[in-house]
Amino acid sequence: MLRPFRLAYGLAPIIEILEEHGHEIAPLLQRVNIPRFALEEPSYRIRFEQELTFIRLALAALDIPAAGLAVGQRYHLPLFGVLGLAASCAPTVRELFHTVPSYPALAWGSIELSVWREGGDEYVAFHENADVGDCAAFFVERDTTATLTLFRQTLGAHINPLSVRLRQPHPPDRDLYTAFFKCDVEFGDSVNQICFERAVWEASPPQANAMSYRFFTNQCRRLSDVMHEPLSYADVVRSRLRTATRIPPLTEVVSSLYLTKRTLQRRLDEEGTSFADILEAVRIERATDLMRRSGMHNDQIAYVLGFADASAFSRAFKSWTGESPRAFRRGSNVDSAS
Repeated sequence: MLRPFRLAYGLAPIIEILEEHGHEIAPLLQRVNIPRFALEEPSYRIRFEQELTFIRLALAALDIPAAGLAVGQRYHLPLFGVLGLAASCAPTVRELFHTVPSYPALAWGSIELSVWREGGDEYVAFHENADVGDCAAFFVERDTTATLTLFRQTLGAHINPLSVRLRQPHPPDRDLYTAFFKCDVEFGDSVNQICFERAVWEASPPQANAMSYRFFTNQCRRLSDVMHEPLSYADVVRSRLRTATRIPPLTEVVSSLYLTKRTLQRRLDEEGTSFADILEAVRIERATDLMRRSGMHNDQIAYVLGFADASAFSRAFKSWTGESPRAFRRGSNVDSAS
């Protein structure tokens, strides 16, 4: 089932191929209003319409045969982050396969799947979704390829399907498909499906672990719950300032986001805040937390918060709270450090 918001990192496979063919990525991203840093921001969400438009632009720029075949081979479990960790710990390959589409907000599926058994074999059918329009054949080819790629990554390169059937017309170079799938590929068929022996589905991944599987799937569930709204620039800046070993200055933040100071300030202004406001709030939050929970000296805290020295930190802290760091520690029953 399609979800309105997706992780931008899902564009990484097709972007890698674009770059390998010498195409500039920035102009394509700009045309769909996706900031460059979104590809490296673990929680940055984009709308499905943005992803679909970018893929259309990318396919037009590439103009290569079997694009779905090429892109699908880039979908390895690590690409899926914590979802990939969950899948890799699944008890069987069957559960590994079902885990990925179970959390669509964390994956990039764009077509519907169905699985069934017949005799000693199991089939996966890929159903085109009307919402993807003229990209349907690409997504079918990509996801069929990705399925085999994940199976081979999990169980070994020797894993081959029994058959592959695709609705798309015969391609100019059929050998590309038979070389990858290592079985006969039927084109112009009435269905899109791939078939494996049941033994493949029942095999256990090398990292299968029931407790880890439950832990990571619970993480997936929590992450999915916060994927209903697009992430703001304020959220991104706040997250970076909260997690940095030393809070960076504005110049470093804008550089890591592939933006200019003016652009970031404008984006934050549109959201009713500013870098200075976010910086001060994060510094207060981290300062009080560090003084309550650690025995760090003021000069160490000053360094972590990005101040020039302990005196500058002490002055700022008093302006925030009305008391000195020493008085705050005393009131919090924390040993004084200076």
